[in-house]
Amino acid sequence: MATEFYIIENNQQLGPFKLEDLKLRKINKNTLVWHEGLDNWTKAEHISLLKDSIKASPPPMPEDETNKQSATPPPPFKSQQPDPYFGYQLASCTERFIAAIIETIILLVPLLAILGDQAFDDSESPYTLDSIISSSLFSIVFGAILYPVFSGNLGHKLIGLKVISSHDGSDCNKAFTGALRELLKTLFSLVFLPVIWLIWDKDNQNLYDKMLNTYVVKKK
Repeated sequence: MATEFYIIENNQQLGPFKLEDLKLRKINKNTLVWHEGLDNWTKAEHISLLKDSIKASPPPMPEDETNKQSATPPPPFKSQQPDPYFGYQLASCTERFIAAIIETIILLVPLLAILGDQAFDDSESPYTLDSIISSSLFSIVFGAILYPVFSGNLGHKLIGLKVISSHDGSDCNKAFTGALRELLKTLFSLVFLPVIWLIWDKDNQNLYDKMLNTYVVKKK
């Protein structure tokens, strides 16, 4: 009994075919073939019975790409556009607000311990030069210490966020960058618009994020 062959074309099983039939189908060396006696699908170039059939089949004309036959269909097209957030999900405005509240509460504890009764003196504005300088210094120190450890401040850490570079997606874990980012955040809090800028920004960036090229994202 003549050997019967099965082949895969365009991701579909076809057959059975006799040897003479395969010569007419213009199979190529990469066509997957199976016949009784084989354990699995095998490329035609590895089946001795088909060597003459492969040689007798001319390749498709170069200009006629639509007539090419392949054992498996081409992979789906994938956009080459880079992921702007490097595989991370941006932190929402609400999450950033909660992180800011947590950070503020944490910063208030040492500030109140240092300022003492001055913090509750209603006769003076809370935006005195001394209070601004104290807040700025605490922000610098906390940023320089915490960013190398958490890639963010304690508020970020406690709700699962971190700060990354908007250039290459690397963690923002340099002491200088952390100190500068927290300082700008403190100073911008004196002006309303920079603080709520992220509500309208498509990348959920505050003005200090844009100045320092950072994103706040959810940890993976």
